[in-house]
Amino acid sequence: MRITDEVIDGMRSERHCAAGAEARAVAELLRQALGRLGFAPNAAMRHGEKDVALFWPVLRGEVTVSGHPMVALGRIPLDSANRLAEILVCAALEEHTKKATTR
Repeated sequence: MRITDEVIDGMRSERHCAAGAEARAVAELLRQALGRLGFAPNAAMRHGEKDVALFWPVLRGEVTVSGHPMVALGRIPLDSANRLAEILVCAALEEHTKKATTR
């Protein structure tokens, strides 16, 4: 017998199921955002070769044993991780500037 998400969800409480659905929805939002930022699910990862496309990390919506929703971000190459960090820093600076000007 193959264990599927449906079987696992059937054994969980309603709270766990809701948390899992929430985590999967947030993972999907992150996938959409990464796609808009230029990350590609099929970007080549050939050893030693630079690729223009940013590598798409694995995103999984999960639930902890205690029922907390979590999103797991898988391993990505250093170039893609650096680009993602740059994007997040720029967004944080922009948000900080917005808050500072509205005070």
